[in-house]
Amino acid sequence: MRDRMAMIILETLEEACREQGMEMLWEAPVVKFADARDAGFVRLKELVGADHYLPRDYLADAASVLAYFLPFRREIGRGNQGGELASAAWAEAYLVTNRLFPLVNGALIRAIETLGFSACQPTDAGMISLEEPSSRWSQRHVAYLAGHGTFGLNNMLISDRGCMGRYGSIVTTLPVDPDPIPTEERCLYKARGICGLCAERCVVGALRRDGFDRMKCLAQCMVNDAKYPGADVCGKCMVELPCSHMMK
Repeated sequence: MRDRMAMIILETLEEACREQGMEMLWEAPVVKFADARDAGFVRLKELVGADHYLPRDYLADAASVLAYFLPFRREIGRGNQGGELASAAWAEAYLVTNRLFPLVNGALIRAIETLGFSACQPTDAGMISLEEPSSRWSQRHVAYLAGHGTFGLNNMLISDRGCMGRYGSIVTTLPVDPDPIPTEERCLYKARGICGLCAERCVVGALRRDGFDRMKCLAQCMVNDAKYPGADVCGKCMVELPCSHMMK
């Protein structure tokens, strides 16, 4: 099932790129599943926000959550090294991925429906507001519950293919055995106190080895958004690191 869904994602992205005359921005996607009834989803109300949705808020009889990772191609990360602002290619990768998420999710939903089950795309997965910089469906935390990886010092989820990319998800009534949550720490700094390069790469000092200033990080993302409308991202703490690209 995982390979089948990953192929659907890949083919959907490839077709969209052909039709729009674009190069592929992503490497092979990774698909994993979480149990929609996992108590971890309830804990997200404490970790992320009290109004974080549960799978059953989307589908009353939800059985699984399909979480997928779209790793960016390495050259996109390389081009985002240095400087204070995100590179044009990095911002474009973010914007294009956002534009294609509904297309990918629609293809997954149709595939699941052909199997006789229901599925839907979660809503409110983006930042609520500048005053409340969290979402009601955190893709990273949902992906963690689906077994994609562990969180690094940079607050990014380090998947089997690294931390440089984007996560998406689908809630479904399709029953699938969940993937186990990794227990081995993948962040070198958290595991052995070495590396910490992501903190060094933060151009505004929002990310440090001893803490994280979310609002300072957000302010820098808004600076990038002013240059690349809709791309409230930075990405300096995700590129050209030992955890940027990993192979299981």
